[in-house]
Amino acid sequence: MADCIAAISTPAASGGVSMVRISGKDAVETAAKVFVPVYPVKKVEEMKGYTAAYGNIVSDGKKLDDGVLLVFRAPHSYTGEDTAEITCHGGIHVTRRVLQAVLSAGARMAQAGEFTKLALLNGKMSLTEAEGVIDLINAGNDQLLSCARAQTDGALYRRIETLSDRIATIASEIAVWIDYPDESEDEDEISKADWLKSIAEVKEDIDSLIATYDCGVILRDGISAAIVGKPNAGKSTLMNLLAGVQKSIVTDIEGTTRDIVEDTVQLGDILLRLADCAGIRDTSDTVENIGVQRMIERIDTAQLIIAVFDGSRPLCDDDIRLIGLLHGKTVVPVINKSDLEAVADTEYIAQQLGEPVIISAKSGDGADRLEQAIKKRCGISRLDASAGFLANERQRQCALSAQAAVDRAYNALACGMTADVAGLELEAALSSLYELSGKTASEEVIDRIFSRFCVGK
Repeated sequence: MADCIAAISTPAASGGVSMVRISGKDAVETAAKVFVPVYPVKKVEEMKGYTAAYGNIVSDGKKLDDGVLLVFRAPHSYTGEDTAEITCHGGIHVTRRVLQAVLSAGARMAQAGEFTKLALLNGKMSLTEAEGVIDLINAGNDQLLSCARAQTDGALYRRIETLSDRIATIASEIAVWIDYPDESEDEDEISKADWLKSIAEVKEDIDSLIATYDCGVILRDGISAAIVGKPNAGKSTLMNLLAGVQKSIVTDIEGTTRDIVEDTVQLGDILLRLADCAGIRDTSDTVENIGVQRMIERIDTAQLIIAVFDGSRPLCDDDIRLIGLLHGKTVVPVINKSDLEAVADTEYIAQQLGEPVIISAKSGDGADRLEQAIKKRCGISRLDASAGFLANERQRQCALSAQAAVDRAYNALACGMTADVAGLELEAALSSLYELSGKTASEEVIDRIFSRFCVGK
């Protein structure tokens, strides 16, 4: 029997239904050994692609369960091969018994991600589209789901193909010029100027592509954010508002928060790893002073700072000191207590840290504006998933390699080196982009990618 793989493609837990997937040249014949149709056909082998049959699942002549068989004929299947999917009742034991029956019928156990790997090898998807599959499975919010869907639909692949075509065009023009150089020096200069312009445009596009990586990381892994401010500015109230529960103690007594209170919250499509820090002020209290020092340390390590100012009080020395600590950081300034009379110098805060968000952490007014400000400050609002973006470190490294090669090509021409040097660098850039898309990815790279998949996908 030809190589035929099988695995349980649903989670290993009790549920309404489970599914065992079989793929390979003899997938349908293998399914026929364990599935006896009742309706609407009598023989599995006669089933056409994209058809289903109800029947009994058997092993050694004994009925294990009743269920549904779906048949997909090559090349119109997920893997590009003949594929059969047996759906049974969702008990853990019965599903395992169905798999055992399929394996006894001649299939072998599929490796992690092997179905999707077959889809790649059979030309059903590109490498970047395959990587999008695992992101689709792991998507934890609508934005991640949208991004992963765009990847599996080929958004990044198409973007890389466009870049590759443009680089290949420039490289071919240089190659033609090397073989048939213009005799006119003026024409040489015109060609060189055109190449420089084209390479500069390609470089801008690669730079833009690389810039999408940070947004993708933030969406997938979340962002560490520290809530800072002077005592009683409303930091703990804001923490409780974002967390949806009372994580931090809120009182009128200054210095209540002496250590860092942490929680992970979902703010719209953003996962925030929040830290409510001790209020900044000079204090003789040893414990509170340790909390202040930890707050200062957290400012240095956090990816985002939510700086809270009491809008009902004038700015004080502690506020000014805090603003000084925040220069050069990624900050969303928040002016709290909008339910009270506005007194704080909003203009000064805006000049130092950017346009502040006016909120009332007590009532929740302005929480939606805070969400939008965080998205904007982190660059997420500018991410166009449909345009394609870098979703993981492998893709980023390939893009960085292409960027470096394009830079060297541009510099070679700009510094008066011979055109063939630039041509070689452009070929190197193409090689990196082909590795990114999967056209020339090594077997080791492919195996490493699919090791992240679960068995059955």
